[in-house]
Order: sequence, then structure tokens, then C-alpha cells
Amino acid sequence: MPRRFNVRFAPTTQVSVQKPIACDQCQYSEIGTSPQRSRSGCKNCKKRRVKCDETFPVCLRCQKRGTVCESESSLPQWQLEISPLILSDITSPSQVRLLRHWCEKASQIMVLDPESNPFSFPILEYLHISPSLMPTILSISAAHERFFKKDCLETCLEERGKALLLLQKELGGRQQPHPITFMTVFMLGISTPWIDPSSSQFGYEHLNGARALIELILNPSTNTDSKFAQLALGTYLYWDMACSFLVDPNQQSTISSSIPEAVAKIAGDFHPIMGYSAEIMYTLANLGRYCRSFIDLGIRDKALEEEFETRLLAWRPTTKNTELILLGSSFRNHGLINLYRICGRTGCRIEEDLDMGNHSPVDNIETEKVIRQYALQTVRDLSLIPTHNWNTNMQAISLLTAGSELTADDHRERDMVVDRFTALYSINRLPGNLMAIDILQDVWQARDFEITISWVHIMLLRGWRLSLG
Repeated sequence: MPRRFNVRFAPTTQVSVQKPIACDQCQYSEIGTSPQRSRSGCKNCKKRRVKCDETFPVCLRCQKRGTVCESESSLPQWQLEISPLILSDITSPSQVRLLRHWCEKASQIMVLDPESNPFSFPILEYLHISPSLMPTILSISAAHERFFKKDCLETCLEERGKALLLLQKELGGRQQPHPITFMTVFMLGISTPWIDPSSSQFGYEHLNGARALIELILNPSTNTDSKFAQLALGTYLYWDMACSFLVDPNQQSTISSSIPEAVAKIAGDFHPIMGYSAEIMYTLANLGRYCRSFIDLGIRDKALEEEFETRLLAWRPTTKNTELILLGSSFRNHGLINLYRICGRTGCRIEEDLDMGNHSPVDNIETEKVIRQYALQTVRDLSLIPTHNWNTNMQAISLLTAGSELTADDHRERDMVVDRFTALYSINRLPGNLMAIDILQDVWQARDFEITISWVHIMLLRGWRLSLG
């Protein structure tokens, strides 16, 4: 039975959590106010002055209209008792609100299970170790609170500027950075495309710095806490996979041997971001970089392609959790689809069935048929995961890959993909979800004219570096 990665750390800060006195769910309300009529309906319903049924992530009225629903999740509100050490770094009530919003809502978009979230309350214990972490959290929280809208990012950019200055001091003020600094580097890096999604910037410098920190953390002489090391490694693996198509070939570097060795050690452990998929995330990151290099340079390595294919086909879930099995399988299919589509790998092998049952390689099946079968299976599998399930958070990458392979005959599945991306935006508020719909429309239009092109090519032609992780 695989070991479940325990992410509940014993906090050194004094953080007590208790159910609130009756209050509405508006993030601007104060705890302890008298009960009022709920004001947590979506913005569209408020604007139209109609009653909202408050279905999350998309209310019924928005479902009928086919519009984006800017709603609030029904997660419980909590009351925080924060130590003076943390409060000393907070200078205004708005910062207190943003810290609370981070713990209760914004941090939830980064994990599979909000009840086991190391980026929420547990992260508060690290604030006194890495001074840049507090403004980083406040920056992302401020943007998330406003659905990452460009005209509402003043506070976000102000806090982000503070974080970058403090991070420079942390990295330059000591011979060896503290391992906890990884959290700041990760959050600043992964949030870069959230703030300006149409930019070509995706936090490459932060990703590169995070790799150096991971190698430091994995070094036995660093004496990093094992739980934190597992958390940091899994976080890096997912982030690296999500950005693998975005790194120019001339910026790609060799991964040290310490990372694959560490991946093998945590392969059976649960991670709050990637579940039980450490090995497949590592493989997908390397495959993504290879695909991007092939797009730019056109140089093939058939032996490496065969190795990727073998590893992906050999992947097996190590959990009985249905949603995690479906999610892991979708990532596996994401890799195979891109291998066959972008690299044009022919003579590909495919299981006789795609239900994770018996696997018998079958040669000489038309590549297009194989790709479409994987795409349809992925879309249908992901649609089985309810949108209120937080595993939905991590669907975007594989959903985009599978959705881009749907034909005009798959109009029902195309609608399912668009609906799911719209719901994803309502859940995690990341604008990349709406941009993914634009990419899909371009891919589908080309495909309907019998022009086959991958979503990666469309993204690069638009000058985007879309990060959906």
C-alpha cells in the first residue's frame, strides 16, 4: 500500500482555526457581524439584479447563458489568530484581508485537496524564515481576489515588487540560500503568466533558480527536513512539466542525476499537487522539452522517442482513487498525443483498450486514429470528474492537448471542453483557461479545413507562452 504524503506540518507560529460566528461569504465582510442575506452570488447575477442559485463553479443562469461565472467557492470561512511575529509584517487591514483570502481561497487553486493544503495555514510558519514570502502571498492573493484582471492589479504589482527586492536580499545576503526560499521562487515564478498571460514571460528565470534550489535541497549535506524536501521536489516536478513546452531549446539545460534518483524514491507517495504521478511528471517534463526542441530545430532522436513511448505506456496508477486515476491517465495520454502529433512518430503502439486493463502493443495502426482515440478517451474521462471536485484544478494541460485533437464529428466533446475550461476559470480564476479556448478555436478552424496543427504551434505563432499549471 503506497505511503500517503502527509503535508500537515506542526506550525511554529501560533495559528488557531475555528468556525466563524455567523457571517456571509463576502470576503470583505468582518467576522462576527450579524447574519445577513447572502451576497455571494456571481457578478453576472448581481449586475442583472437577479437571484443567483450560487452553484459553484458555474451558477445555473450562467450555464444557460454560456457566460463566464465569477463566483465564490463555498469553502468554510475561518477566523485566524496570528502570532505578533506575523502581524508585525502587516501594516494595513487590507493586508490582513489578503492573508486571510490566501489561506481560505487563493492557495486552494494550487492543490488537489483543500483539506490537505501545505500552501495554506501551514505555510505561515515559514514567513519569519523567508521575508519575501509574505509579500509574494499577498501579491497572488490580491490578483486572485480580482480574477487576475489587468485593470485591478495595482496592489498585486506593489506587493510583487516588494517580494522581488526582498528575494534579492535573501539570495545575496548569504553564501547559501535557505531551502524555504524555494517557496518564494516557486510562487513568483508560477504566477508570472497569471498576471500577464499574453506575454512571452513565463517565469523562466525563477524556474531555473528553483532547479538550483531543488538540487541544494536534495543534497544530503543541506539537512533539509524530509517532508519539506518531498513537498518542494513534487512542486518543482509539476511546475517543470507545465513549463516544458515554453523553454527555448537554447535555454534548456541538463538535469542533474540527483533529481531522477529522488523521483524514484517518492514515486509511491501522495503529493498535494500531482497526486501519485511523480514519475510520469518527470517523464512529461523531458518529453515536453524534446517536443519544443523538435518544433524549433527539427532534429529527431528516434531512440529517445521510443523510450518516452515505452515509459508512458508502462505507467500504472498506484492508487484506487478514481479521480486520481483518471487525472493521471489524462496526463499519460497528453504525453502520448504530443509525441505522436508533434514528433510525427509513426508505427506507434497503442493498448487494445484504454481503460487501464490489459496492454498488448499493436503495431502499424494509423497515427491519426490512435491520436483521436486517446483524445476522446481523455475528454470523456475528465468529464467524469465533477467540477466541484478540486482535482479539476489540474485538468487544464491534458484537456487542452486532448481537446485540440477533436474533429468536426466530435462537436459534443468540443462543447464539453469549452464548458470545462469556462468552469476552470471560475474555479481557479487563471486567465490562461480563457486563452486556451481561443487556441482551441484556431486549431478547430484549421482542422475543419483539413489543416492539422498542434496547439503548441498555435500558441507559439500567437507569441504566447501559455502556462496552465
